[in-house]
Amino acid sequence: MRRAAAIAILTWLPLSAALADVFRSVDAQGHVLYSDTPTPGAELVHINGHNAPIRSAPVTTASSNRASSTSSYAPSKPGSTAQSGDQIHQQLEQEAAARAVQNDVARTRAEQCKKAQDVYNDSVQARRIYKTGPDGSQEFLTDDEAVNMRLANKLEMDTACKGQ
Repeated sequence: MRRAAAIAILTWLPLSAALADVFRSVDAQGHVLYSDTPTPGAELVHINGHNAPIRSAPVTTASSNRASSTSSYAPSKPGSTAQSGDQIHQQLEQEAAARAVQNDVARTRAEQCKKAQDVYNDSVQARRIYKTGPDGSQEFLTDDEAVNMRLANKLEMDTACKGQ
């Protein structure tokens, strides 16, 4: 009985793979991958045992991005997938560049905020505030001028740190 069940399972397993949907996608390196798991941007090429490939709109799903165990590398055909692979590669490069710009802008804004906070905190903690003249001499501000300087530093800090 066990032997018959084992033989039935072993003969059924290859047939179940033949009945699965097949999705085609291109990874970041331009390799074409085939999988039974849909990933964002994948194209449905085979449906439940149909022998002829079926072309459809790219699959967009929130399922996991991992490739299944049936994924394999297959060389791309000249002309057809090379263009889409190049387009995908170019889009990935643009997205990476956009993320790099966003990171640089965020880092620069954080540095500007920190610098403005330091200037403001120094002006609040200082008993006397002075301006440096063109010849390098120090000219101390009056109390009213110091209050106005601290207020200007506070407004500059609030502007630099807005949204953080």
